[in-house]
Amino acid sequence: MRVLFFSDNTSDHNRRFLEKLRQAELDVWFFDPTTDRLPENWLPSGVHWVPSAKRIDREAQPSAFAASVAAFQDLLKRIGPDLIHAGPTYNCGYVTALSGFHPWLLVSWGSDILHQIHQGQQWRQATQIALSGADAFFCDCDAVRAGAKRITNLENDHIVQFPWGIRKGSFGPAGPLPTPPEFEREAGTQVLISTRSWEPIYGIHVLLQAFAKAYSVDASLRLLLLGRGSEAPQVQQYIEAHGVKDVVHIPGNIVRVDMPKWFRAADLYVSCSQSDGTSVSLLEAMATGLPVVVTDLAANREWVTEGQNGWLASADSPKEFADRILQAARLNPENRKRMAERNQKIVAERADWDRNFPRLVKMYKQLTSVEV
Repeated sequence: MRVLFFSDNTSDHNRRFLEKLRQAELDVWFFDPTTDRLPENWLPSGVHWVPSAKRIDREAQPSAFAASVAAFQDLLKRIGPDLIHAGPTYNCGYVTALSGFHPWLLVSWGSDILHQIHQGQQWRQATQIALSGADAFFCDCDAVRAGAKRITNLENDHIVQFPWGIRKGSFGPAGPLPTPPEFEREAGTQVLISTRSWEPIYGIHVLLQAFAKAYSVDASLRLLLLGRGSEAPQVQQYIEAHGVKDVVHIPGNIVRVDMPKWFRAADLYVSCSQSDGTSVSLLEAMATGLPVVVTDLAANREWVTEGQNGWLASADSPKEFADRILQAARLNPENRKRMAERNQKIVAERADWDRNFPRLVKMYKQLTSVEV
């Protein structure tokens, strides 16, 4: 089966999809209209790359992507796919729907259904056209599934749902830790970790305010602030202005293979994101055995039960996040161990990427009647 994987980024998430599709022995072609070059060593072995003749800015409005439909139809004639795997909804999914090609599977990235659709009429219309035109739909949580069903009538037997998940054994409490000068833990401290990008949607300003509030009550707290983003100047300014420079450690962007050791260096995972589907970083933290403090969102409630394996706080409420952080810091060893075991068990049972992925390939076969 020849599959065109049509997406707008070269993220770790897309690379993992492509790797699994090749492992399923599919003939896979990758097209990203937002780039004319790939990161070094990014493309999995055996996947064909289709360079973009005319790059479209990833943040462009849906109309900019719609203008590329004729060129996309020409590309389809050259490649001759049996199936298109396309997403997010409002750009790659939109273009695929406008192209008239069938069969194709629409992939939601969570934020497209839960957040971007509210940016204006163009985004709502593009999302509706994509959902209405798709032959099948893939999502990672109940919240996204329900959001899509509010937009169009999706048949359950044409929906594939499972968390993007993590590979079994890739994250866990046992293994190496960061070593000096990367990071050196102080005796008697409790370390929080955030791995979300420094972008408005991820509530980095809320996180910093919450940490400063919690630190003013408990001086043993430390923050590992991984990542980078457009709000870097504001992050640095806040840290300097609020006297937390010596207790916030910023190692920068961490290569994927090193992420497990940074989770092991922490005692608590925190995410203040304003919108989320199933967050892979949340699952990574849970697999490591960390208690978690995350935004009270429908998708997060599918994984976190207040006081059982973590805490939920209102978006844009530094006070609530600070209160939950302090509750986590006061956990006794027995309760901390119990939370760790619960989180590891939840991920092992529900978020095993290798075990869940064949369901997507099964849908490919259902749509094409091509043996895989």
